[in-house]
Amino acid sequence: MASKDREHIRKLREEANALRQKEEARNRRNRMFTQVGIVAGAVVVIAAIVMLVVMGPKWFGNQNTPEASGTVAVTSTAGDEVEVPISISEDGIVVGNEDAPTTVDYYFDFSCPHCQQYHAALGVDIENIIADGDAKVNFHMIKFVSEYGTVAGAATAAVVQYQPELFFTVMDGIFEIPAETQTTMSYGDYAVQLEAMGVTSQEALQAVEKGDYAWWLNDSTSKARQDGVQGTPSLYVNGEYQENLPTTGDELRAVVGAASAGATDAPAESTAPAQTPAETPAE
Repeated sequence: MASKDREHIRKLREEANALRQKEEARNRRNRMFTQVGIVAGAVVVIAAIVMLVVMGPKWFGNQNTPEASGTVAVTSTAGDEVEVPISISEDGIVVGNEDAPTTVDYYFDFSCPHCQQYHAALGVDIENIIADGDAKVNFHMIKFVSEYGTVAGAATAAVVQYQPELFFTVMDGIFEIPAETQTTMSYGDYAVQLEAMGVTSQEALQAVEKGDYAWWLNDSTSKARQDGVQGTPSLYVNGEYQENLPTTGDELRAVVGAASAGATDAPAESTAPAQTPAETPAE
């Protein structure tokens, strides 16, 4: 009888030990899952913070649209410095006299190497046609290549908003910064560079640091894509896309001159009232 009791007690102890071991194993698994969850959660939070710091101005940044006007100096073909109007709005940066016979829409990306080359080759000629009164140019800063195109464009917009007379100075200066340098530059870095270029407006520098116009730059990019712009640099002269992009000053002046002549020779629009459906003659 005593031996049976001892055997029963032994089995109970074994069952209890087995249950305790299972419970301990379950607790260890729960602790491990909890720790893994905490680590994973921390990683997600850190990643989210980094993403917000880097992409915040683009996604949730101040949805400001620049709207300002002033004058800027451009150089004529004869070498004379001429002051012309400049304005910035949701449609771009327009430089030149309002009554110029030709309108050139110029799409470029600060992060596009071809745009850098094009600016070096024709930047002065573009100023010439503005100063000579042959055309007004709508500069559309967009981002097609690298993210720093957004940052550089937004920084330029901030300058034009507060010191429009420095547009070409800043444009030239940013294109001269090597691409490998700009890929690592923050908004604050651009503010430092722009101050070295002569930007003195504290409002402009603060707007650069805060990425105030990143949303506007990305919105401009979206509009350009919707309008059929497929790459940079791109030129439209009086609304006509230049499939054969002018690559010299002479070619640019020829295209602008032809567009001006076409606009001058075009017949005037009729001022007669449009017929209503009731007045439309039957076929």
